[in-house]
Amino acid sequence: MERRSDVLVLGAGAAGLAAAVRLQRAGLTVRVLEARDRVGGRVATVYEDGTGLALELGAEFVHGRPREVLRLARAAGVRLRQMPDHHGLWWRGELEDGDAAFDFGDTFTRASSDLEAGEDRAIGEVLTARARAEGWPAKRRALARTYVEGFYAAPYERASARAIAQMERGVGATGGIAPSRAVEGYARVLAPLARGLAPGALVLNAVASEVRWERGRVQVLAATQEGAALGLFEAERLLVTLPVGVLRAPPDAAGALRFRPALPEKERAAGALEMGPLVKVLLRFRHAFWREHAASAPYDFFHAPGQPFPTWWTLAPQRTAHLVGWVGDSGALALGGEPPGAVLEAALGTLARLFSRPRPALRAELESWRVQDWQEEPFTRGGYCVIPTGALPARAALGEPVEDTLYFAGEALAPRGQEGTVAGALASGTQVAEALLRARGRQAR
Repeated sequence: MERRSDVLVLGAGAAGLAAAVRLQRAGLTVRVLEARDRVGGRVATVYEDGTGLALELGAEFVHGRPREVLRLARAAGVRLRQMPDHHGLWWRGELEDGDAAFDFGDTFTRASSDLEAGEDRAIGEVLTARARAEGWPAKRRALARTYVEGFYAAPYERASARAIAQMERGVGATGGIAPSRAVEGYARVLAPLARGLAPGALVLNAVASEVRWERGRVQVLAATQEGAALGLFEAERLLVTLPVGVLRAPPDAAGALRFRPALPEKERAAGALEMGPLVKVLLRFRHAFWREHAASAPYDFFHAPGQPFPTWWTLAPQRTAHLVGWVGDSGALALGGEPPGAVLEAALGTLARLFSRPRPALRAELESWRVQDWQEEPFTRGGYCVIPTGALPARAALGEPVEDTLYFAGEALAPRGQEGTVAGALASGTQVAEALLRARGRQAR
């Protein structure tokens, strides 16, 4: 195996693949080290036995019309189909139409206007003040928390109001929050990037544990997940696209990365950010019982504030008998590390209340199930980056190159407003690759 290259890339998620392809197109030799035995990172599609149906353990929706995602989908022959965006709300024991209650529109961006210039406060504090001023009913207050903790996997009492408003504006700029899904699977959207890598450029099952560096020279020590040494990989520059959860991991944790010499500024920056806990459950039933009752038939999203799994959706526009449950932040922390069977029971308990259906009846109708606890996944350690109050400067500090040798990219470092998205990760990888090429060009002159 060739161990020298112009650039080493750590991580074959969306950012790492996009960066590697751009650098390669510029004529550089690139090697991508990926700890898993697959590419995609938090884009993790599995295909159901028998039906071949694409099920998403990670990223699932395309919000708006992000240009690069659309381009890759066309290149891969993947259909992006818009999902009906109608929300059912379980409130005080009844399922009702939740579209009006769940439509926050520009609520978050208006709330951020309550901040003084340069000020930042927790989103919960800002929304509570606005709720009091506008007389929000209890239902809307509960859904605001559900939205923050679900959509952003962020702590209501600590997440930056300024950062969330920024992300809300970013979603609006790409066409709004209305979701589409990749019918053939999100992993196939990234396939053109993986296919674009030169033979031998991608090394799977390569867990990087140590980066030894000096200006203009990098050595990365790696081994397989099973512990077999892969030795040192060398390059002039290193591009790190690992999630914040991995960068924050203790030195002795599985998948953790050490820098020698150490990077205290990067450690402080990563430590100021957080990784939003996230648990997802995918259930297939014998039949889609929710479509058989007038109260639940109109909806493809369901919300049950305060329940162990407060957010659910179907696989619409495909008509299947699947339900997907999602919980972030404190709810995900409560389930984190629990046996999959216990997580399943929590999910079925929520559905029993949501659809007024006995739990034993639900269990009898259940054909298959999967639990994905992203905080327990050692090469991710959470769903996506959360920016606590006052931590926006830390994001900028984490993204700064080190002596034109170490570069950083990923969804946490996406262009403003695109954090936490596949589109943002793709843009981050491409932009950092461009910055590296510009620096290299200046050095060559």
